[in-house]
Amino acid sequence: LLPHGVRVIVEVDGKHHYAKANGFADPEQYAQMMRADREMRLAGYDLYRFGASELLSPSAKMHVKEFFDALFKRHGVSVNP
Repeated sequence: LLPHGVRVIVEVDGKHHYAKANGFADPEQYAQMMRADREMRLAGYDLYRFGASELLSPSAKMHVKEFFDALFKRHGVSVNP
């Protein structure tokens, strides 16, 4: 919960969001994820997604920090360095 009642969801999406257990893309699974995404947005949440592989990269820490810096700046949240 951020200032002014802003509700944020940060989600890490692994391949189970878009593929079957065998690793092949599953359009139905993806459609279900998109439906849930829309429902959360309509319920008033700001939804931000990271792909799991993005968080396993050598630059992951930098990207996550950049994301939260931008998110907090957007919503006027000051963070001590």
